[in-house]
Amino acid sequence: MAQTLHYITGGNTPLHSKGELNWPNVGDEANIVFVDASCSAEAVARRSKRVATLFKGEFVSGSFQ
Repeated sequence: MAQTLHYITGGNTPLHSKGELNWPNVGDEANIVFVDASCSAEAVARRSKRVATLFKGEFVSGSFQ
């Protein structure tokens, strides 16, 4: 499942094929979509409710309140 993540991250995956940390790194842009899911598999395989979206570290949609 983790290796399929590269399809939506521009080729990045959390670990290299040898298990070493690859991404994210300090200094990377903070662009992320937070969803309501019990695990990463659920977030990828189902249409989970979008809770919040950050673009360059700023909320552009939703919140955690």
